[in-house]
Amino acid sequence: MTDWKNSVILFDKHKGITSYRAIEEAGRLLGTRKIGHSGTLDRAASGLLVICTGSATRLTQYFLEGDKRYTATIRLGIVTDTDDGEGEVLDTRDISRVDERKVREAAAGFTGTLRQRPPRYSALKIKGKRASDLARQGARVDLAERTVTIRSLEVLEVDLERGSLVVDVRCSKGTYIRSLARDLGEALGTGAHMAELRRTESGMFRVGDAATIEDLGAIMAGERDGAHCALSPFEALEGFGVITVSEGAKRKVLNGAMFDRSEAIGIVRTGTPRYRVADEGKNLIAIAEADIDNWTVHYLNVFNAPSH
Repeated sequence: MTDWKNSVILFDKHKGITSYRAIEEAGRLLGTRKIGHSGTLDRAASGLLVICTGSATRLTQYFLEGDKRYTATIRLGIVTDTDDGEGEVLDTRDISRVDERKVREAAAGFTGTLRQRPPRYSALKIKGKRASDLARQGARVDLAERTVTIRSLEVLEVDLERGSLVVDVRCSKGTYIRSLARDLGEALGTGAHMAELRRTESGMFRVGDAATIEDLGAIMAGERDGAHCALSPFEALEGFGVITVSEGAKRKVLNGAMFDRSEAIGIVRTGTPRYRVADEGKNLIAIAEADIDNWTVHYLNVFNAPSH
């Protein structure tokens, strides 16, 4: 049975609502105030938001590190101050000299490791204040370029009659698709902004497994099964290794004490130094960094009660 108040929930956020408001609404349906998310989505964007409730809120930091995947619609010929469709239009430019070949050639130049300037209207902080708040106050906002990685950028559709293209982007954390749209427009000489954005993947999670707010309402009312969108903390950290411990070792771990390798019933390596420490029932007791060969275990999180 799903413990909705101590779970990792895959949520499909609607366009037009902030991430904060989205999890607030989800929390009301789930009957919990202890709720957080991993990886903010802009109000204008839709798609996958990884929500954590109860004891699982301590896992959010581990989901931030994964790559993201988006489907974005880019509008050529219109430059806005926010780099998306919600801002003020700063400039309009002719796109008649652009053809599909030029679009695809320009897009091909935006893969790999890049230097990217975040949008002025963003949640990044400047001396403790959000860049977006400073920009709205008319202050000069100069954000430093940052290094991002675009794993792949596939042009799915080009409609030059409408002046738009649709792209599929796999990228590292911290990548701004708005900035990518802006820079692609500059490379084409037309200017551009991001018209639509949908996050389809975050780390190992997929939006196809996610529930909308309407789905959650139906699930909580018993009208629909919600097993597909909720994971236990143990399941949600699938990429981590596993150290299964004895009952005696479990008591030591819960007290933050070290246990001997002989008390490890089983060890599963996944190529990462991070491990789930669990009992035989796959209840998550702790998260640790471990060197199995030299048997050194450093606890990153210890849960007062096992997390399923």
